[in-house]
Amino acid sequence: MSKVVYPPWTVYRGSLVLMCVVLVTGEWRECCHVPPDMCILCSMPTLWLLVVLLTGFGAGTLIFGVRVVRKSTELLPPAVPDRTFTHSPALSVIIPARNEASRIATLLQSLSEQSLEPLEILVVDDESTDQTAQVAHDHGARVLSTPPRPHNWVGKPWACHTGASESAGELLLFLDADVELAPTALERIVAAREATGGVVSVQPYHRTVCLYESFSALFNAQVVTAVGVGPASRGLFGPCVLFERSAYYRCGGHEAVQDSVLDDVDLGKCCLQKGTALRNYLGGNAVLFRMYPGGPLEMHNGWTRNFLQGAGATPTRTLLLQSLWIIGAVTAAAQAALTLAGSALALLGGWLALGVYAAYAVLLALSVRTYGSFGAAVALTFPAHLLFFGSVMVRALWIRAGGGSVDWRGRTVQLHVPDAGETRIVE
Repeated sequence: MSKVVYPPWTVYRGSLVLMCVVLVTGEWRECCHVPPDMCILCSMPTLWLLVVLLTGFGAGTLIFGVRVVRKSTELLPPAVPDRTFTHSPALSVIIPARNEASRIATLLQSLSEQSLEPLEILVVDDESTDQTAQVAHDHGARVLSTPPRPHNWVGKPWACHTGASESAGELLLFLDADVELAPTALERIVAAREATGGVVSVQPYHRTVCLYESFSALFNAQVVTAVGVGPASRGLFGPCVLFERSAYYRCGGHEAVQDSVLDDVDLGKCCLQKGTALRNYLGGNAVLFRMYPGGPLEMHNGWTRNFLQGAGATPTRTLLLQSLWIIGAVTAAAQAALTLAGSALALLGGWLALGVYAAYAVLLALSVRTYGSFGAAVALTFPAHLLFFGSVMVRALWIRAGGGSVDWRGRTVQLHVPDAGETRIVE
């Protein structure tokens, strides 16, 4: 009989759901077939609860706390007065855009105010049905229309490939249309690449305006921990990526990731396989974006689209730490609620339960503020954010199993898993 091997993501989601049910409901003995008087775990539920809470908090400290300590080294290096480069860089800015008429003007305006002037700005119109091309043209960009897309290409890689093929610069900077740049941003990005070599990418600081946008906080943490920053970078942040032209084509360019929904992560892997170094930074006050201003449904669709392959790109060790933190956070929230309700299932004392909840909230608050304008309210209401995170996870799993699709920028996106077990996207 052949041995059944379960992939890490299956084990992760299965154990996460089971442990959350057990810990929140307090049904300890339902999962144990040992007589209660012979099982130390069943006879000491409060001690076991504390172990779970401390383990989860420790995992969260490894995920979030390290980021707080390293923040100064993970931010894009600051601007230097009268900076001079080894040689004047010829920089091509390539912006793939589909139905971005309401967003792209902000980026193009910020590009016109840069201390380092790019050689050219190319906006690649990916079959937009709005006024994206007209807005880009009005702001002085060179507008390209994508040729008919081959059936095995995803939209964004095809647009990036088209832009790179038409560009003239020695350096290629790929920017998402919702990015905003401080006046010294291009100078700082190019200087970072010159100092470190290889490929540089930047995760923008997430600027929020409406209340619902704050529910992206945990997903930003997921993205940063999955891809990595600093010397430990394992992929690329797609909103802002800078290549030297020769390195781009040596790594295979976007042709190497033509069917990937997370082309940034997969292209980063291609670079590493070719021996090209990666260095990722957090955008801080230099590179920002506002994601999903179109409303809660747009945000839910966007994160659902990215969730599955994003989780698949996360190292197993990080998935384990994340699952332990989520289990601990759910348990802390449940015990605080049960304590306030006066339930007999509240195994911790009142102040202890609330103190544990506060500790989890403080740890989260210190972390998420490095990713965006997520205030203390986000941390204090973290159970609601966990529920939203869970709803995206459940929907993504349903779609992966063939039970649905996501509407994204006017295209219907279906995720499925071929026989090889690798997630693919169909538009």
